[in-house]
Amino acid sequence: MSRGLGKVQRGILGALDAGPLDVWNLARAVGACEASTRRALYGLAKGKRVACLGYSTRGGKRWGLTADVQAARNQWAAVWPVERQQHTARVLEVRYALALRRAVVSAL
Repeated sequence: MSRGLGKVQRGILGALDAGPLDVWNLARAVGACEASTRRALYGLAKGKRVACLGYSTRGGKRWGLTADVQAARNQWAAVWPVERQQHTARVLEVRYALALRRAVVSAL
């Protein structure tokens, strides 16, 4: 039977109040090793308290509180609406097909 959040999990939630962080910075803020920080993050993600924001420049995942993630998604949707996303996908699809055709013709 679980007695609640552990020390590392409580530290992670406290550190993420300031904003999204990657695993290395979270481990340093909490004072734990990276392996235990990752285990705690996956437990928190399973409980829907934190969410992954994608990858950082160093290749590790960035984590944020669920409310922050939802706010970031809403902000992104305002900047790049679904209609523009679909238009960009159509344009890139045509350009990719033309580039692939040029590459095949030049290879022959």
